[in-house]
Amino acid sequence: GQQQYKITTAIDMSFHLHFLNQFQQSLWVIMFGSAVLISLVAWFAVHQGLNPLRGLSQKIHDIQTNKMDVRLDENKVPIELVNMVQSFNSMLDRLQGEFIRLSNFSSDIAHELRTPLTNIITQTQVGLSKKRQLEEYQELLFSNLEELERLTKMVSDMLWLAKTQNGLIKPVQNTLKSHDEIEVLFEYFDALAEDSLIAFNKKGQNLCFYCDKLHFRQLLSNLLSNAIRYAPKGSSITVNSEMTTAEKICISVINTGERIPSEHLPYLFDRFYRPDKSRQRHSDGAGLGLAIVKALAQANGGDIEVSSNNQTTSFKVYLNLVKS
Repeated sequence: GQQQYKITTAIDMSFHLHFLNQFQQSLWVIMFGSAVLISLVAWFAVHQGLNPLRGLSQKIHDIQTNKMDVRLDENKVPIELVNMVQSFNSMLDRLQGEFIRLSNFSSDIAHELRTPLTNIITQTQVGLSKKRQLEEYQELLFSNLEELERLTKMVSDMLWLAKTQNGLIKPVQNTLKSHDEIEVLFEYFDALAEDSLIAFNKKGQNLCFYCDKLHFRQLLSNLLSNAIRYAPKGSSITVNSEMTTAEKICISVINTGERIPSEHLPYLFDRFYRPDKSRQRHSDGAGLGLAIVKALAQANGGDIEVSSNNQTTSFKVYLNLVKS
């Protein structure tokens, strides 16, 4: 039969194996080098990209309570950070406003507490300077008691005002009728008005509106007592209720009397503000009545404004009207 032959050949692969080995090593070196290079490039890119944030961080760090007027420049940051800078500046505006209010509050209360406390100390020192009769000591104690009661009311009003302005007191919205509420307050102040020979007048429509009943009565009570205090004897005080828009009612308290200079009108609703010395002499209050009126109106979704001309002063309170 036929014979079969098997031919075996051998080729030297050492060169190819060496090439593959070298290629593998080179590939590892290239991969490692690329990884290092990419890491360095990424670090540099991130470092450069975070430079604006580091700058903002430093500027924010430099802002102190005595430098609350400093604002970040939104024109010097990347567009991606503009919204953040605007939000931060808006927050600074609110904080600055609160710091100013807190500072003014501290100054006001220190100023208002100083006079009655000084009076109490002085009267007590005079009373203890020598022996006195029992009646004299009783008179001294009654005088001190009046000052302490005034201080207690002022502190209570300030705490209530602070709670109202910060939204800690939530009004209960009642449906009220303007003439009904005005009549209640007229009856309450009737004796005081008679002593000053002052007549009450009620005008306008009997409109329904939304307001916390206790808040409205305190609001109108403060305005009426203020009007009685400054209205001349034999004059009249008019309370008018009218619809200004489809959604608002305007309740005006109008009295004759000394005109309030226009430069004082924007500040009448500030705590402890009194227009001038002549009006202050007529007042035994702490200067918080009108501030409380404004806080009450705003807490119930309304507002208040004042005008004074031709010997007539008018306070107008705007509240939400009940839609028919």
